[in-house]
Amino acid sequence: MFLAALTPDGPFGRFADALLLAELPGLSEPDRAQTVQFVSHRATQLPSPLRLGVIGLSILLASLHRLVDPRRVDDFFRSTTLPLIGELARMVRSLGFAFVWETWPDSDPDGQRSTTEASP
Repeated sequence: MFLAALTPDGPFGRFADALLLAELPGLSEPDRAQTVQFVSHRATQLPSPLRLGVIGLSILLASLHRLVDPRRVDDFFRSTTLPLIGELARMVRSLGFAFVWETWPDSDPDGQRSTTEASP
């Protein structure tokens, strides 16, 4: 039941999508969706104590989205250095960025796939 918070269309996935959109604006929508799918899947595979923490933060995120403008909440979670809360964005970044540059190694720093062909 609580694992639904970690799905790509749950609060964790929506946060991951917003973070990747803000920090990798060149990433195409299909590539971003694939990246969010990967990040969400990896979050469900965390060890139980970590997974509970991520679920708790995702539920907090969803609750705050109902009270405050979601963009402001996402920006706060994305930029805060507060313990635990800041870890959510760091986890999404590390998983998402690694996935992008492992899957599409020729991507530009903004996430857009490079249009130049690799030389032989």
